Amino acid sequence: MDLIQTPIEEYELKGKKVWVKRDDLIGDGINYPRWAKIEGIKQILRSPAVDKSKPLTHLSVYGSWTGWVLSGLCKEEGIEFISSYPETKKFPPNLIEKVLGNGGKLNPLKPNIMAILNNRVKKQAIENGWQMLPYAFNHPIYIAYMGSRMKEVLKDNDFDHLVVSMGSGVTCSGLITSFLHYTDWQDVVSNRRQVHGITMSSIKSTRKILEQNGAGGNNNIHIYKSPFAFDDMMLDYSVPFDCNEFWDKKMWFWLEENIGKLDGKVLFWNIGGSYLQSI
Repeated sequence: MDLIQTPIEEYELKGKKVWVKRDDLIGDGINYPRWAKIEGIKQILRSPAVDKSKPLTHLSVYGSWTGWVLSGLCKEEGIEFISSYPETKKFPPNLIEKVLGNGGKLNPLKPNIMAILNNRVKKQAIENGWQMLPYAFNHPIYIAYMGSRMKEVLKDNDFDHLVVSMGSGVTCSGLITSFLHYTDWQDVVSNRRQVHGITMSSIKSTRKILEQNGAGGNNNIHIYKSPFAFDDMMLDYSVPFDCNEFWDKKMWFWLEENIGKLDGKVLFWNIGGSYLQSI
């Protein structure tokens, strides 16, 4: 499994050093968005889990780059892609153009809440003989890939705290599992590493996703409800590196407010670049 290497940069926050894993740099911002998920999704598409002879569809909503990424990756892999999305004024036309530019097809949907839209797409997939990836790419191959990224970091570094936006809980599951896996018996005894994340979903549902992927049931994982609305872009707040307004920017704000409570070395995992700049 090839790993794209992204830098770990050092920043100072309220007089304390913070190490930032710039996984937003996996994408170039032109052919693909600046998004940590790209390579993990590619691993699924290249596996036997996907039948390249069948069209593939997936739900893409406002705030996500799913349609853009899958249309590009499916083009590379020779898979017909159909982007399902809610047809609203809020959905960025630029992201629709990205899909069409990659040779993807469109499946506009009447707007509704995400759960209903996802079920509608599942029904359409069954009726039309399409295949569909799990919600939020919740697949063992994807989880394992994200875990391997953390293992690579821990080969040459050690940290006491992982600060990462939880989102749905899927992407961070692999990161957390590897972060909380100790190889030194002294670390096992001290159980010193801590994980901190914010979520827009309910804390209960986020923990459920973590537990399903082997990253839950641990009192070292601290999940906090975001004090900001999902689509609050926090335009008056600045971060010293490119990050996603929906998720990582809010996580950095939490870190700035709480860094005085965290003893030891802090690793901030930046998952995405700016959404506003991409649309």
